[in-house]
Amino acid sequence: MSVEKRQRKRKGRPLLTKVMLPMVILGVLQAVVFIAIMLISGEMTYIEKYSSDFLIEKTSNRAFYMENTLSQKTALASQEASDISARITTMLEERGVSAKALSADKDVSRDILGAVSPDLIALMRANVVNDAFIILETGDLYGENVRPGVYFRDTDAYENSETGYADISMEMGSVDIAHSIGAALDYEWAPVLDMSTDNDFDFYKVPMSTARKYGSTSSKDLGYWSVFSKISHFSQPSLKYSVPLVSASGDVYGVMGIGLLEKTILDSIPQLDFYNENSCYILGVDNDGSGEYIPISHSGSVFTRLQSENPTFSDDGENQYGLSVIYSNTGVKYLSSFRQIALYGSNSPYCDQKWAMISAVRESTVMSIYHFMFKLAVIIFAVTLVISVVFAFVTSRVLSVPVTRMIKKLREIEPGDKSVKFDSSGVAEIDELASSVTTLQENTYEYAFRVSDIINRTNSGIGIFMIDNRKKTVFAGESLIRITGLELPQRDITVPVEEFIAALDKVDTDARLPDMDVFIGELMENRISEFRCRVNGEERWFKFMASGISGGTIGVVQDISVTVAEKAEIARDKDDEYTEKLLQANRALRDAYDSAKHANAAKTEFLSRMSHDIRTPMNAIIGMTTIAEANIDDTAKVSDCLEKISGSGQYLLSLINEVLDMSRIESGGFTLAEDHFNISDMLDSLAEMITPSAKAKGHRLIYRNHDIQHANVSADKLRLQQIFMNIVGNSIKYTNPGGMITVDVTEREFNKKNIACYVFTFSDNGIGMSQEFLCRIFEPFERASDERVTQEQGTGLGMAITYNIVKMMGGDITVMSELGKGSTFVVTLYFKTLDEKTQPVRHSGTDDAATLKRTDFSGVRVLLVDDNELNREIVAELFGMTKLTVDQAVNGKDAVDKFVLSVPGYYSVIFMDVQMPVMDGYEATREIRKLDRPDNDVPIFAMTANAFSDDIRNSLSCGMNEHLAKPIDVNRLIEVMNKWVKK
Repeated sequence: MSVEKRQRKRKGRPLLTKVMLPMVILGVLQAVVFIAIMLISGEMTYIEKYSSDFLIEKTSNRAFYMENTLSQKTALASQEASDISARITTMLEERGVSAKALSADKDVSRDILGAVSPDLIALMRANVVNDAFIILETGDLYGENVRPGVYFRDTDAYENSETGYADISMEMGSVDIAHSIGAALDYEWAPVLDMSTDNDFDFYKVPMSTARKYGSTSSKDLGYWSVFSKISHFSQPSLKYSVPLVSASGDVYGVMGIGLLEKTILDSIPQLDFYNENSCYILGVDNDGSGEYIPISHSGSVFTRLQSENPTFSDDGENQYGLSVIYSNTGVKYLSSFRQIALYGSNSPYCDQKWAMISAVRESTVMSIYHFMFKLAVIIFAVTLVISVVFAFVTSRVLSVPVTRMIKKLREIEPGDKSVKFDSSGVAEIDELASSVTTLQENTYEYAFRVSDIINRTNSGIGIFMIDNRKKTVFAGESLIRITGLELPQRDITVPVEEFIAALDKVDTDARLPDMDVFIGELMENRISEFRCRVNGEERWFKFMASGISGGTIGVVQDISVTVAEKAEIARDKDDEYTEKLLQANRALRDAYDSAKHANAAKTEFLSRMSHDIRTPMNAIIGMTTIAEANIDDTAKVSDCLEKISGSGQYLLSLINEVLDMSRIESGGFTLAEDHFNISDMLDSLAEMITPSAKAKGHRLIYRNHDIQHANVSADKLRLQQIFMNIVGNSIKYTNPGGMITVDVTEREFNKKNIACYVFTFSDNGIGMSQEFLCRIFEPFERASDERVTQEQGTGLGMAITYNIVKMMGGDITVMSELGKGSTFVVTLYFKTLDEKTQPVRHSGTDDAATLKRTDFSGVRVLLVDDNELNREIVAELFGMTKLTVDQAVNGKDAVDKFVLSVPGYYSVIFMDVQMPVMDGYEATREIRKLDRPDNDVPIFAMTANAFSDDIRNSLSCGMNEHLAKPIDVNRLIEVMNKWVKK
């Protein structure tokens, strides 16, 4: 054997391999033994079967509970049907008629239904069901497919009202019955059952036909469970149990039954029986005995993931431990358990109809324990293997790493190194070996050690050198050579002065360093200078510093490239900051320009629309006036023209009011009044007012008033009406014919005394708005750029005015909308509440002309003051209809003069315009009040086109008694005249 082979043989395997491999093998054997025991003992198979049995047991329990619940309700319903049948028989006998009289006399069925209604409600309460009903067979008395009856509903069977039947609603039946027992009418209420619709009426038809077929069968055996059905289009479907009503003579004259809503059924079918969302229960029915169960109710979201759009379930599919296997529409495997529910007795003719409780659970959920144990075994194997490997590796490294590290350091020792340091290994023998090597190395190169120590204490960015004047040598640190790129032998730390100077001259390309000859001798002062050079192709800056010491010079060269770069960076940052400020200012100017441009465009568009919208009614007024003049002898034609002129005038007035409101809002002159009124009455009146407009477009307007505890409030009634009319008016305009508009008013709890919170929710299914327009909806002059919007008239100010009124009232308004689906506005307002003793002011109105003609103010003389001759003519004509005597004045001074010249009491009332030449109405009123005469308190009414709250306050503060806005409201005029004038 050669020497080389013997050396390789002696070398052998590494220490790491010798220690690690046996420990890894031991860990693997331990894990394999554990897994083998689990498999051989059959423990995993037992766990799998236990998981399946758990699902079967759960399903059986739920089926039993459902069967017991429905059977109890069936028993009570059957007993009540028997009692009601007996009572009806008694009533028929007392009348001396048979059950056939129901088909001949409506009074018979009406009396029977009224008598048994309280019993039905009592059945609902006792049996904890949602529905109770009775339908009578009256032949064609009410119509071919129409039957009389009563149908009561309680949407929450577990919570009952403590005061009467407030929680009970009537879905079908006589209004008189509902009023007599105190039950509310459902919003889909119908007086009779109309079976000509496409709803499912098996709950009535099947028991009736079966009872006629099996006349000898007991009524309780003829009770029939029908699937979920409803009696009207919008009502909630319910699971119904119906019992036929049979007279002693065998005549089938109706059915009586109960109903359960789906949410009541689902209370018995919890969703999270299996602790997550991967399970559900399904209530299924097999109507024809085919074995295919149609689901009619379910809990849990899993049902929607099962195969096909209209799934049916069968208990004869793939089987596993007594469970059926079904698959979702994504191919996920589910396990299902079927348990039949016995709802009929052996004598029932409906035995072919089978009901079942079906569970559907994702296989991974059912077998979670089995999968957990399997995963646990795998994890134990993996963890054991990893721990074995890690432990073996760590142990081996503890022994091998210190030895390997020491060998590496010994190999890296360079000639001239004084000492080598070894870290403690924690192994005594290895540490002793390292100490011996270190002691040997420290005995060499003592002078080199001193220089190296200085270098090691020096910052890596600073180079040091020492000049020995006596020996003419330079001690250059390795860091100096590294940072400056001096061409010196790194191992010769001490070099001749000439060689050092030559190396410096090569790097000092700009000749900025002082003459090195001055350093050879006694240096009396410090020298500092800066220079630059290229190191490894990169430009670097250095600071050169030298100081004299005993016998020579010590010098330091510091790399200041970072400092120079930082100064340059600061200068650039200042430039960038200035540039960014200029850009920001430029963007701000551009945004301001765009905003101004957009506002200007919006106002231009507004003026264009206003020109069109004002000219439209003006054209109608002028045109209708011309037509009326041409047909002056045709009374009907003139009347029609006057009606259209009036409508156009009202529309023109609304346009002007919107512009004036927006102007006062922007100028800060818009204020709110405080009126005392009943908010419920006001909203009812508004609903009645807007209903004709909604019906004209075929809309359905629904107004609901919820929980209004404080109806009497103090607020600006006119502005609240304006909010209502603006929002509902837009809904009517921008909802396609046949739409639905709802207004919900709710009072919410508020913790401040004498303050109530009211929430107004306006919803429609109209054309909707884009998200882009929603950001601008409350800005003035804005309208959506949609053809369906622009074809409607309007100023584009309604929503801006509404928004500002709501904010001035201290409230909030939000809007949600989607194109093609409609819009919802939510307005939240806070009003002061009034005591019940404080009665709000109510107004009523009738036709103006008829009202004037019915009013008689004979013997009353008034002074009419107005600078406009046409206005005086119109008002005088209106006053003449009431038999008032009218004197006229053309301005305030003329009015004062005529009043002074009159005898006291000559004028009963003065109607005063405000804006007039010579003397305005305010000054004239003050002059009259200052006169020394007994009638200086004569009633003075402002009659002016200035109709804002500030104008009203100005009128009252100068001494006027009332304020009447133009155009004249006839009912308001008569009201104030009756208040102030003694006829």
